[in-house]
Amino acid sequence: MDISNKTIYYPGLNALRLDWPAELSVKYGVLIIFNEGEEDSNEVKYEVRITRLKPGKDGEPLFQIERISDVFVNEILPDLVADRLAYAAGKVFYPLIITVDQNGGFQSIYNHQEILKRWQSVKKKVLDNFEGGLVEGYIERMEKQLTNADSIKLAFLNNDWFIHTFFKPVYKEYGQNHVTESIYKFPIARGFNVEGYLTREKLGARSNSFGAIELIHDGTIMPLEDELYITNRATGSYEGYYLLHPKFKRIISVVSDFSYGAQEKAKVKVKIALIPENDQEFDHDFELETNVKGLPVTEMVVLDGPSKKGFWDRLLNN
Repeated sequence: MDISNKTIYYPGLNALRLDWPAELSVKYGVLIIFNEGEEDSNEVKYEVRITRLKPGKDGEPLFQIERISDVFVNEILPDLVADRLAYAAGKVFYPLIITVDQNGGFQSIYNHQEILKRWQSVKKKVLDNFEGGLVEGYIERMEKQLTNADSIKLAFLNNDWFIHTFFKPVYKEYGQNHVTESIYKFPIARGFNVEGYLTREKLGARSNSFGAIELIHDGTIMPLEDELYITNRATGSYEGYYLLHPKFKRIISVVSDFSYGAQEKAKVKVKIALIPENDQEFDHDFELETNVKGLPVTEMVVLDGPSKKGFWDRLLNN
């Protein structure tokens, strides 16, 4: 839909509220780059389908995560035995259903019992395709972890960059200046010898050039006040750039950079981008249906029309 010559309005508010109907699914491409530009650089790529489900038995907001493609490491399927084993066993978790808090942040694993039931068939496939002491030890550790929902949750908190980036508590009030602060922890700080990344979150008061809402995160590591770390304090930064749908507030794309340095230095880049259905443009439904003619001018924000850049340039490199 070409809205480049149209003026679009929406109420200028200082809060984000997600509008994602139950049973609606959206596809995303995920790219994670570890130590970009270094000799030990690695790239992980896959696609997911995210579905908003009906609330849980206690009214919890639920989302289902499905991996709908293979997971590619440096453009190929995992080739080392240990990697192939972990990939095969890890399929037990999907579809994964999680609960989120009222701000959209990851909270817990909801379908633990389903995961346990799936394990028997996944375990059989693993045993049919792998053999040796490595497999037996991995199966034993996997079964110990699967028995406890909190252990599964901790495993995702310690390792899953997609969940950390996508299911962040962004749906909240941002104050009169459209700015708030939070402390976030990420898998890059493995030792958890930090309080987290003190992050300034700025919600754009105006849309960008093609009508999306911008949310910018800028964070710095807060070391623990512990004598053990006085002489070797961890340092690092976090930068996140979110584009959100102007009407539904769903994520269109995210580009985040993380760094961490103590005795060892590391950096991670995460890119997540919506995959439009049926060859549509990602902004095909940006035009708002809300009748805003009665709103006072002070509560309206003018959205400029989209530029004519290519899809990926517009989405990730604007």
